[in-house]
Amino acid sequence: MLRAHGCAGAAFEPFPVNASLKCMNIKFLLFISLIFVPIVQAETVYKTIDAEGNIVFSDTPSAGAEEIKIKEAQAIKPPKARSFKLSPDEDISKKFNYTKLAIASPENDSTIHGGEGNVNITVTLEPDLEENDIIVLSMDGKEMLSGRSPQILLENVDRGTHTISVVVKNEVEKVLKRSAKVTFHVRRIAQLSPEFKSAPDVVTPLNPPKSPKPDVSPTNPPKPVIPTT
Repeated sequence: MLRAHGCAGAAFEPFPVNASLKCMNIKFLLFISLIFVPIVQAETVYKTIDAEGNIVFSDTPSAGAEEIKIKEAQAIKPPKARSFKLSPDEDISKKFNYTKLAIASPENDSTIHGGEGNVNITVTLEPDLEENDIIVLSMDGKEMLSGRSPQILLENVDRGTHTISVVVKNEVEKVLKRSAKVTFHVRRIAQLSPEFKSAPDVVTPLNPPKSPKPDVSPTNPPKPVIPTT
């Protein structure tokens, strides 16, 4: 004789079974099925075509739907980021170097004679000056002139001993090449002061001796000049 046990959803058993134990087993199976239902639905997709011909995907089955199994997505671990170091900006001056910079004239320890104190300076530079670079001349530790020409004229240089040097600078005032120092001496003709030039008893090239004149007095009148015929 078949009997149904007093538990909702319990099946008929041909043999008597403990009713409480049977209910616990059914509840446990229902709990496990509820846990795995989302996983099963997440792996199955149903494809249908609506009346307008559009393809529709759904996770709910329907009449005439095509069941599509989706493989489990493969997890890919991202590669470990490599450490790197930023390199500093490349220095433009390292791409180009001047090999020679020297003062060709005046020669070292030479003497320059002249009343105006003009000194002509010639600079030797190899290779040729770049577009944005300049030559800067210094005398006695002070910058005097700058430009792009290797020929430089210093005017009205004082008498005495002077030291000059040149450097090549780029557009940001960075020194790219420096020459050796050159020493020269200037000799100029001294100009006499007005008081000294007007002294009548001093004979100089600017104040030559005057020819003597005979004394003229009432007792010694000047002799008349008789024209010759």
